Amino acid sequence: MTAQTHFASETVGLALEATGQTMFEYDPSTGDLAWADLSAARSVFGFEENVSAPGMSELLSMLGNEHLVQRERAVETARAEKSAYTIEYALGDEAEGPWVEERGTWLPHGGTDKLIAMVRRIDEQKRREKNLSYLASYDELTGQLNRMRFIEILEETMRGVKAGTRHDALFFAGIDDVGTINNDFGIDVADQVIVEVAQRIDRALGNGGIFGRVAGTKFGILVHEGSPDTVLKTARNIMNAMRESIVLTQAGGIGVSVCIGATYLTKESGSAAQALSCAEAAFDQARRQGASSFQLFREDTDLASQRRKNNEMSDVILRALNDRRIYLAYQPIVTDITSEVTKYECLIRMRDENGSEVPAPSFIPAAERLGLVHLLDRRVLELATKDLAQNPDIALNVNLSWETVRDPVWAEGYLSHLRANARVCDRLTIELTETQMVDAIESSREFVAAIKSFGCKFAIDDFGAGYTSFRNLKALDIDVLKIDGSFVSGVSTSRENQLFVRTLLDLARNFGMKTVAEWVDDENDAQLLKALGVDYLQGYYIGKPAPLPRAEGEEERLAV
Repeated sequence: MTAQTHFASETVGLALEATGQTMFEYDPSTGDLAWADLSAARSVFGFEENVSAPGMSELLSMLGNEHLVQRERAVETARAEKSAYTIEYALGDEAEGPWVEERGTWLPHGGTDKLIAMVRRIDEQKRREKNLSYLASYDELTGQLNRMRFIEILEETMRGVKAGTRHDALFFAGIDDVGTINNDFGIDVADQVIVEVAQRIDRALGNGGIFGRVAGTKFGILVHEGSPDTVLKTARNIMNAMRESIVLTQAGGIGVSVCIGATYLTKESGSAAQALSCAEAAFDQARRQGASSFQLFREDTDLASQRRKNNEMSDVILRALNDRRIYLAYQPIVTDITSEVTKYECLIRMRDENGSEVPAPSFIPAAERLGLVHLLDRRVLELATKDLAQNPDIALNVNLSWETVRDPVWAEGYLSHLRANARVCDRLTIELTETQMVDAIESSREFVAAIKSFGCKFAIDDFGAGYTSFRNLKALDIDVLKIDGSFVSGVSTSRENQLFVRTLLDLARNFGMKTVAEWVDDENDAQLLKALGVDYLQGYYIGKPAPLPRAEGEEERLAV
């Protein structure tokens, strides 16, 4: 068969070749297949230059059996239903590719139908999808399980424990003094230490358990058949693995150690979150004993201490709310480095009875444990809507906890306040973290639909940490993706972070969403992020959290 074509002109062929794609026309009654551009076809399918125009049989011979059946089904269905089809298939080994996308339709021609189709190489798209699929379960730095996947496995384990079919133990291990390493040698060296510690834990466990990176310098470890002897042996093996040699880094040799907490998993352990909390409580107690320490969870001491701390912090939070000592700090969000600031994120703050600021990490986690966080959510919303009413030229972002969303009473109260302040809602964006949102997508979707009905925008905070599926992104009708700061900080010097940010930006554009880069800490990062196409910048380089700027001559007011 010759390479003659029924297509418009050479111009079409040249344009298709430049974009890594081409078109073909196939007449099943004669078996003739004509390419819009033979050179482009050779490029797409990898044919040698001396190969004559490939026919349909040559094309189909490159597909594996499964993809061949899928393509035939798609093509025949399109013909029967007089519709278009899209099919992706690998040319050769599915794992290796290369990959091609084919989009086509049947058109009447004389007394028969002809197939008109566009084909293009999609290797890069498949690589991105494979990478995102990998990151959905694995930590990018260490290659071990990430927090989400580890907790999923822990939940599966707890179901077995409650059914009486498993007898495991849970460990929580943290690297000692990483902050000092980071300050003295830099984040790259600290990352090298984290990677080496993960590798040593892996070797120490062997086939006796699984583990994942559940926080920056902390690991969760599940050990099968968690008898007292096994637990002590595992802890000893891990701690000895750290002592076996120094860690060689670009800054030289560094000695490392870990503290470990552990708990037996029993029918009384409760949920996966409760079990992890017990292991973490044991870890905290081990850390108080000093570096390279181990502690087994003891309910009599840890829970009593925790209850006492909970009661004290509960009183502190409730008194601060009653005394109007909860206030807001405002961090700028800008479209570019030199842009005027008209948008801010509201960050909750608290003063103690002496007027000193209480750090947010000291009371927000406690409020979440104690079931008081919905009170803080409501107070932040009240302050934000008041600020919007008094300042018609600004827009604000507020954070919301999952505890408020999932509680019908508090969710309705939150929505009622938005309903009463609908006149300012078009300048208000509600942020919910990605990891919280994916825990219950249906509840999230209902709540998002409700707030958007008042004119509010909805943002996913810390995007990239939880790896939300494309289906969930579409279902939630999200306006803004806030890229997790761990991928933004130092992006100008990290090729891996640059690749990940570009991937997230492509994803956001495809869904018509705006993007915000958090943790922008220097000019180089800011300039690169704008060059990559980030819509908004936020971080200490742009501006630290501070009181809301006042117009000249305006009387000072407290955000309480």
